[in-house]
Amino acid sequence: MRSKLLIASALLMLLACSDDSSNPTYPLERTVLDVSITKKCKDCYLLRWNHPIEKKDLQNYYIWLDTTVVRDSIQRVSEAQMNLADTVIAYKINSDGDSLDLTNLIEEFSGRDSLHLAIWAKYAGSNQGVVQHMYIHFGDDVRPSAVSFRDSASANSIWIDWIRPTDQSDFYDPNTINGIIAGYNVTIRAETDPTEDIRKAMVYIKLAGTPIDHNLKPFERFVKEGRGVRLESINSNDPRYLRVAIIDGKGFIEDNAEINNWRMQISGLKPERSYRVIITAYDIAGNASSEESKNIKTTDDTPPTIAPEFHYNKDSDGNATLDSNRLILSWIPSTDRSGIETYSLQILNDNAWEAIPRVSAIKSGYYTPNQGYINDTLRWVLPGETIYLRLRAIDKSGHYSAPLVETITISKGELGQYNCPPNFAPVKMSEEKVFCMEKLQYNSNGKFEKNILYIEAEEKCKNSGYRLCTESEWYSACNSRNSSYGVIEEKNESGLFPVSEFLFMHCGVGTGDSISAVNVGKRNKICASPDGIRDLPGQLQEWVTSNDGTGTPLLKGSSYAIFQGASRADLALCKNIATPTRIRPRYTTDDVYLYRTGSRIDTLRAIDTLRTLYAVLKSDSLPDTLLFYTLKSKSGTPLGEDYVNQAEYRRRGGDKWLEVLWQGLNYEFKKPPKRALIMGDTAINASNFFLDPTVGFRCCKDSN
Repeated sequence: MRSKLLIASALLMLLACSDDSSNPTYPLERTVLDVSITKKCKDCYLLRWNHPIEKKDLQNYYIWLDTTVVRDSIQRVSEAQMNLADTVIAYKINSDGDSLDLTNLIEEFSGRDSLHLAIWAKYAGSNQGVVQHMYIHFGDDVRPSAVSFRDSASANSIWIDWIRPTDQSDFYDPNTINGIIAGYNVTIRAETDPTEDIRKAMVYIKLAGTPIDHNLKPFERFVKEGRGVRLESINSNDPRYLRVAIIDGKGFIEDNAEINNWRMQISGLKPERSYRVIITAYDIAGNASSEESKNIKTTDDTPPTIAPEFHYNKDSDGNATLDSNRLILSWIPSTDRSGIETYSLQILNDNAWEAIPRVSAIKSGYYTPNQGYINDTLRWVLPGETIYLRLRAIDKSGHYSAPLVETITISKGELGQYNCPPNFAPVKMSEEKVFCMEKLQYNSNGKFEKNILYIEAEEKCKNSGYRLCTESEWYSACNSRNSSYGVIEEKNESGLFPVSEFLFMHCGVGTGDSISAVNVGKRNKICASPDGIRDLPGQLQEWVTSNDGTGTPLLKGSSYAIFQGASRADLALCKNIATPTRIRPRYTTDDVYLYRTGSRIDTLRAIDTLRTLYAVLKSDSLPDTLLFYTLKSKSGTPLGEDYVNQAEYRRRGGDKWLEVLWQGLNYEFKKPPKRALIMGDTAINASNFFLDPTVGFRCCKDSN
């Protein structure tokens, strides 16, 4: 019984009865809605709000500044507090809400970082809503992002790498994140040996690879001072601590990421010790990021040995031979007094060493001696390419050996006798025919050609001394050596690597990533056929010529575009083909006869067995109009005719719509327009003027 009474009391407290007891209202229905503050200029602020849900008996809005009268925890106000309001605004009946220019009201508070504001709707009678609270932000009171750092170590040094954090310096401009970073507080603490003195350890700083040791302040730190930041000295009596302040003075640079790269080296430490590294960033307003910290261990003082060379199968010319696009490697095991933990095998990509791509991560015990050698397999290696490998042994303390760096040229295999132009690879179509195909889609200046007409693709291949690939050639390259979907299938511990995930991760099928699709440097080299033809399944669809000798334009492959509900694996099938079409109105311009309601034979209610017709429309009174256009390429080559419904033309924005529809082609209006009766929709062949950002092409050539 007691619990029921408590519940009933709580409900009565929530319900605020109106003057009409049959129509109670909640306090929230009498509370100001959607309160916001907009910054109009450097020192100009505008308060906006919407009226409460319940508008009956609404009289005024009371607004308080600062927390001396209405604290930020108050929900109800007294008569005395109402009398101390900074301003009162009358309710405007014929509006959705109201606003107030705060510029003059807040002038005396502009030296603060922020200012509390409260707004309350006053109703006649005793039933009231609750107070709404918010803050006006004057200065920069937004913290910089945390310093996320990577680390490595040797016997007596630690390396710390981080990227300059971002900082939103204006609360009302969240899209600008390049606020200036004043600097970083760095603390290094000896963890293993409490008697170790690290105050004399040497700290070296680089920014974007350039030494900037003069920006280093040992035994100082950044602290907030007013609406800024300053450096203060640190008591360094504890020998376990080394504290330094690193001066920055720049904001995050978006258009050149490498300029933001910091590196800190701490030398003069002891082997096989643990050190705690803590980094905090400060912006110029004195806001500190959250602390980021790690325990980093130095290695022992003896590096492991390293093998003198790789072993692999070679052809008669000394080039490495593949086993179904796999390069099988072996090397002599390394030795170390503390034991070998694992090996690091990397490949050079452009100018950076990267981990060897694998189906799954290397697990413990992966590199175990077998018949006196360590073995590994490189997958997705292409015939005829040259690869650069770097091998390092890692002992159990984390010490890296000196690197074994070797250049390996891969044999061209069974098709090596065929000569193809640079950046082309031979593809076997049948026992009688081998042709050459571009390894990558046609590109220039590091960008792939896209949004291109079929005739333009034909012309570019022809001007380069080649031709556009045929449908059967594209299929042969994609299905070469039974390589499904144009990629080399791999197995992991649980079976076949899921093809759809492979296509998404490496081939750009259905990712929505248009930037990587058109940039040569961002393409993933793993997505390749056994012949070395790359990105057949995805990134961009490709123009090809039909096999029937008519030269009909067709599209093969898939792209980065996302198709809801579609399987990536199905989209990227080698046999998939598309014929570009436009959906246009089906129409007639002939004399038209209709049945007239109420006629002797009313076909709305009975079957017209005698086919009695009443002529009601002639061609000069047809209700719709079609607008016809002659389309030309950007260079002026005639492409054909297209048409649109005048009603659709007007509804979608006129010529602006046509510019979007035809992607910048030249179009000329043909007069006069044709009157027509719209009969439905029809698909017309539009390949001559089909432009799409997901469409590119590649060239082919007969082999020598």
